[in-house]
Amino acid sequence: DRGVLVPFGSVNPKLPEWQDDLRCCAELHKMPGIRLHPSYHGYRLDDPAFVKLLEKAGERRLIVQIVADMEDERTQHPLARAAHADFKPLPGMLKAHSGVRVMLLNWFRSVNAALAKQLASIGVWFDIATVENVGGVANLVEQISAERVVFGSHAPLFYFEAATLKLREAALPTEVSLAVRAGNARRVLSSTRATG
Repeated sequence: DRGVLVPFGSVNPKLPEWQDDLRCCAELHKMPGIRLHPSYHGYRLDDPAFVKLLEKAGERRLIVQIVADMEDERTQHPLARAAHADFKPLPGMLKAHSGVRVMLLNWFRSVNAALAKQLASIGVWFDIATVENVGGVANLVEQISAERVVFGSHAPLFYFEAATLKLREAALPTEVSLAVRAGNARRVLSSTRATG
């Protein structure tokens, strides 16, 4: 049993020897996945380095979490703003690397409804940390399927309680609520245990 908190290593495919970082995450630390920060590490999702990372992560059956934003751009100083990650190239990348399991984090201000549906249809998961509008979680479940939505809080930058209140406000059926709260994430993680 992995416990409540499961570590994911942050890998930057623009750094020298990033393949060694990936290997350490998978082999040395037995992590089930990695986390990417393209806006902060300075690459696009059609960059050859990102494509190579997807290939290597897929070979190791690692979950790939892609962080769209770390903080709302409205709180950043104009001279020190990190742009939203651009997810438009991602459907093409994932169709070419169909075995890779991808989860988007803090994506709500970066991905429109049409792109979210397209990504969900090819197997991407979405967290709820930055879903902020009234009825947002219920609408998300309805738009892209409950199987593709996972709990996320973005703690400690956001209050953990805010994410739990979103679920309460959504008033989802019990089965759906349990899937979003933990079931979907457990299902994704369990698929890595045989190879981890």
